Amino acid sequence: MFDLIRNRTSCRSYLDKPIELEKINQIKVAINNSPTARNLQDFSCIFITDPQVRERLYVYADKQSHVKIAPLFILFLSDQNCLNTPTNWSEVDATIAATSAMFAAEAIGLQTCMIGRIVHHEKEINELLHIRGKTKIVLGLTVGYAQNKSPHSIKVNRCNNETYDLSQIK
Repeated sequence: MFDLIRNRTSCRSYLDKPIELEKINQIKVAINNSPTARNLQDFSCIFITDPQVRERLYVYADKQSHVKIAPLFILFLSDQNCLNTPTNWSEVDATIAATSAMFAAEAIGLQTCMIGRIVHHEKEINELLHIRGKTKIVLGLTVGYAQNKSPHSIKVNRCNNETYDLSQIK
């Protein structure tokens, strides 16, 4: 597991190869078993394989080509439609679920890339995907077989001991 975490990179170049249904279902299992804050499970996701829909999402994601090239795009939503009382946790839960999906995909031989810019066109995406009610787009995830594996980059240490150290960030 640590090798998977340490060596993972974002993928922006995918093969034109569909993902097997079994692998898609494994990703769904990972998402549905993700931990959530306060056990509310107040998120939803939409699995998108239709090339025409991915083409539209590509435009809404500021024309990041991997959104339309990847055979699978998963959109993660904070979703408070099932709750009687609104919370501030649903965006956190959607992000946790996206991280679970990312690592599940990587564990079964797929590559991924988180897409944050997708949030800038929420109205258009809500209309396109029939998203209604108390929801908010949190992020997207491209998934597929890598055409070229990106080289691993050295990550900056974001861990502090006992207190926050601003000098460590700069």
